[in-house]
Amino acid sequence: MAIKTRSSQSLTKFAVPGHSPGRGQVDGKGFLPEPDITNCIAFSKLRCIITLVSLVLFVTDIPRTGLGVSNLQDYYPFPLMPSTAVRFGPFNYPVLHIWHRDNGNNSGNSFPVFTGLKGVQPVSAARVWSYQYDSTSVGLRGAVELLNVTEFPSFLLYKPLPGQPATNATSLVDLGTVFSMLDALITASRTHLRPTKTNSPVLRYATKHNWIDRLHHYLAGFAAKNYAWRLHSLHAPNISHNALAICSKDGFEQRSTPRPRFCNHPGIWKCKHPLNASLPDVRLWDHMDLRLQSLQQQYPDLRLDVVVVSSQRPSSTSGGKRSTFYIYEALEIVVLTRGRRCVEDSGTKITTCMAVFVDDYRYERDIVRTNLVDWYRIVSILRGGAQVYVWIRVLLLGYGAYTATWRSNSRLVSMVSIVFKIPFQVIVYSSLLPVSMYVGALVLDNSFTDIFLDSYWASVGGAVNLKWVPFIQTTSVQMRCVWLLALLASGVLFAMRRLRCNGEGILGIRGLVISLTASLTVFGPYKSVYYRDMNITSIFRIPDEGPTMDIVRSTIPGDYLNSSSYFFGNSLKTMRLCVTAVGGCAMAVKLLGYMSPTTSRGYHIIRGMIFRFSQISPYGIERLWTTTSPIIHFRAPIRLQKAPNTPTSKATNRTQIQYFSPVSGASRVVPSPPPNARGSSRTFLTTDSSSHRCRWYSWLFCCVKDIAEDFRRTQLLTGALTTRSIESHSIVQLMNIAMMTDPWNFFWLRAIGVQLYLYQIRPSPGDRKSFLPFAVILPYAPDEIEERTGLSVEDYELLDSASSRDVPMFILLQCG
Repeated sequence: MAIKTRSSQSLTKFAVPGHSPGRGQVDGKGFLPEPDITNCIAFSKLRCIITLVSLVLFVTDIPRTGLGVSNLQDYYPFPLMPSTAVRFGPFNYPVLHIWHRDNGNNSGNSFPVFTGLKGVQPVSAARVWSYQYDSTSVGLRGAVELLNVTEFPSFLLYKPLPGQPATNATSLVDLGTVFSMLDALITASRTHLRPTKTNSPVLRYATKHNWIDRLHHYLAGFAAKNYAWRLHSLHAPNISHNALAICSKDGFEQRSTPRPRFCNHPGIWKCKHPLNASLPDVRLWDHMDLRLQSLQQQYPDLRLDVVVVSSQRPSSTSGGKRSTFYIYEALEIVVLTRGRRCVEDSGTKITTCMAVFVDDYRYERDIVRTNLVDWYRIVSILRGGAQVYVWIRVLLLGYGAYTATWRSNSRLVSMVSIVFKIPFQVIVYSSLLPVSMYVGALVLDNSFTDIFLDSYWASVGGAVNLKWVPFIQTTSVQMRCVWLLALLASGVLFAMRRLRCNGEGILGIRGLVISLTASLTVFGPYKSVYYRDMNITSIFRIPDEGPTMDIVRSTIPGDYLNSSSYFFGNSLKTMRLCVTAVGGCAMAVKLLGYMSPTTSRGYHIIRGMIFRFSQISPYGIERLWTTTSPIIHFRAPIRLQKAPNTPTSKATNRTQIQYFSPVSGASRVVPSPPPNARGSSRTFLTTDSSSHRCRWYSWLFCCVKDIAEDFRRTQLLTGALTTRSIESHSIVQLMNIAMMTDPWNFFWLRAIGVQLYLYQIRPSPGDRKSFLPFAVILPYAPDEIEERTGLSVEDYELLDSASSRDVPMFILLQCG
């Protein structure tokens, strides 16, 4: 049936009260029902606060978090070379210096014979942390297990014996025990690494250990442990001319293995001068030599022995389709120095040595190498384009709300009121274009976010110095995962809607679920010394022949050296943990809710903790909202208004507030029953009184090709267009304000255009005395309106048609 398109002025004439009756009007009673958002939809203070916070976060995302990484020095101020920077450290610090109070002479003193210093601060005991929980202790404990150093306490190896006291990261161990175990380790190392024809002067080995350091590690550890691999080398260099010369060939005899990793580390590692801070910085190996000379001067009559444990933790990951790469490496060095007093027996010519002091000094540095800076332009275009889209979105939202208040005396106040009545999560998460752009940027640089947060929370000695301003700044970056959650929620709802067709209404997700889940992820990187677990679960020696990486790969195929091919590392693990936690809590509360009476309001609230069905949505949203994917449960608190032309009484003349959920989100909507379903008495909710009458009905979302088959398979509810009330029209207009002002939808309707048709809807036979005919604008032509709405020919009459390009905005907002 061909329909002639008329002018927008003609459509406005039929749609707006105040014009003279025209064709299709019955005594001037065929006009569009005038929505009343101000009086019909209640103002919620809680929603106002949530909307205000969401609005501020929404429009300030880029000012708060930035476009991307344009320069590594903005995050790490110590560059080594192009695309490479130091992400942690460099640090060099004394752990402990212990010596005999009697200077190694057997004086028979009954007082404690050991004295300790940490730098220049006297200590009476050593921290268990340094030898059990610190990452630098992994190499030490690995050497202890390989060399079978029995003097090392078993509880420090996570193997406590019966009767030994339980320890944690804050426990202490006496100086005598530490002195004995370090002395024994140095002795075993030098004995094992004594150069011979069969032994190498270097012991190389790999360890796999628990890496429980952050809150998300600790919580997920009950289901699956987080592991890390480290490569180690144990060296016992010879001292020549008061120097180790560990990075030169003079430091070893019969040198047949590579030098320690730090000798070939990218970029020169420099430290403050250990003897005079005013002098220029010195290289790492020179720093070791200067410290050795200082100890030699302090103990001129002692023989010094040195053992060096070098550890590296190489890790790598990549961005989407390996576009960006991230290689980061933690390098840790433990230098153990021992001073012995050796006395030769004049008779037997046997030299007896006794340890006088042991010194524990450590170095740490992490570096990161990435090509993310090369992708800055693409990342900034994606993220910046999404932010510009958001700003336009908010401006158009204000424009739509302002247009809807054309009859108000105070339009600005009414505009603000309408904006704050919209569940703002609908605005934030329903526009797939900016959400997809944010996720695209996240795919490229999310791994760097993990690396940055890891280095931000890293510390020496397990210390945590929480400062709220930097914490909030870092959590802003962590909260970027909210866009990934929104996209995943869209996919889940799309699949659920295709798999099931439910007469309860349209399936949607509560908006606060996404925000709450994303907010929980900000606490994932938080660390505490009580979370730390560094137990070695596997250790093996690496043969001297062949490249180290090839040997490790052949020993542990498939999973080695902290490599990952996915582009979401810790963020994905944290998000998965938070989703599981929120889902688990919702299921637990839901089970408790089933124990409550089914007639209680709490039962219905708990029943839809995450997913919830909604009953009202405009007709034709598959044509009006083509570029959006509404996923958020649209919940509107309404006031039931008394219908016109109905008597009132003092006993019932009170406004009732009901909570209605007109969640948007469909490609096809069936709002009313087919002709053969007329006369059914089942209704979703009916409010009948002498003061007001209002009916609400379930609108069904189905994703099947033949809508007539949906009618046959599902028993629909009566009513819909034939019994619409002012409250339902108000909710439809509020939803149109929220969704039609999406920039793509706005462009679709105002630039490309959709053909709209003005119909007069007649009331059903049973309601002719209570309801007058009214008009409705639908995107359905007369030859498809019966199939789309289920109305029969006698239920409607075509009045006019026009393109959405020509219809005034305040009329367009009443479509459906």
